[in-house]
Amino acid sequence: MANVKGRAKHGPAMDRTHVWVRVGSLPRVWVEELQRREERAGFWHGKDAEADPDWLSKIAVVLTDAALPDSLIDRLPSLRWVQFTRGTAYELMEPALRDGPVNVSVIKGIDGVQFSEFAMGAILLWAKHFPSFYQAQQKKRWERHMPLEISGMTLGILGLGTIGCAVARKGKAFGMRVIGIKRTRVPKPDYVDELWTPERLTDLLGRSDFLVISIPSIPETFGLIGPEELRGMKKTAYLINLTGGYAIEEETLIQALQENWIAGAALDALPRQPLPPDSGLWGLANVVITPRIAGYTPNRWNRLIPVFQDNLSRFLSGKQIPIIDKMVGM
Repeated sequence: MANVKGRAKHGPAMDRTHVWVRVGSLPRVWVEELQRREERAGFWHGKDAEADPDWLSKIAVVLTDAALPDSLIDRLPSLRWVQFTRGTAYELMEPALRDGPVNVSVIKGIDGVQFSEFAMGAILLWAKHFPSFYQAQQKKRWERHMPLEISGMTLGILGLGTIGCAVARKGKAFGMRVIGIKRTRVPKPDYVDELWTPERLTDLLGRSDFLVISIPSIPETFGLIGPEELRGMKKTAYLINLTGGYAIEEETLIQALQENWIAGAALDALPRQPLPPDSGLWGLANVVITPRIAGYTPNRWNRLIPVFQDNLSRFLSGKQIPIIDKMVGM
């Protein structure tokens, strides 16, 4: 029987495959559902400090939303597979996991709805000048600013994967002209006006009224957008970073916003997370900072747990599971 309360008592039978559900925010009902659907495994849902050392030594599978420290990996000699709850894992893999024999999986294709709604919210936030109106309200001032019509404006999307495509669909529904960049050449979807490959990044930046960054945080995207690229954007443009935390260096972004190379930014992905109080980004009036919540939704587990269930069933049956290149992180 699964321990769904996160206590130190572990109930799985000894002949079952030991699975650690290392996701603190997962409601207990989903752990019960996992146990109901998969009797070949025994599940424990708890924190690192609560785990019984003997039980840890038998764990074969970990479902987690956070990095596994090297010191913890050393306590998991039977570990064979780690399933992360995110779409990429490079930031979450410390040396023992990245360089060791344990297989790693991520979960893709489930986050388009919430990320794209967040992106459109950020676009409308800036287009309709809500931050300025809120600041005026706090000072009890009746200040008018001219709202923009986003219909007919250009939406640039850097990274046309699951999230980028969902953003493109919504942008097109608002009457925007949509231009996207994807790493590989694929047929252009109907809801995208122009689809380019990365060598046209400069063109994308120069033409975008709103730029949405939805690329994975992997080494090849680190520092992708530097001072020259940001200076090439329209001074009236807004940047919305959903997932590419390392795509722009923090000091470069601060300078661009302070010196008005661009009009403003909505930042959910940042190089430093949590963003410390000493960051110059906090004091900028043309920035909205959110604490990495663009992908949050109460419906997330409805989409994620069935994927893990299927992967786990395949793993327990000795079938191939989707694993990533750990050096790349996806």
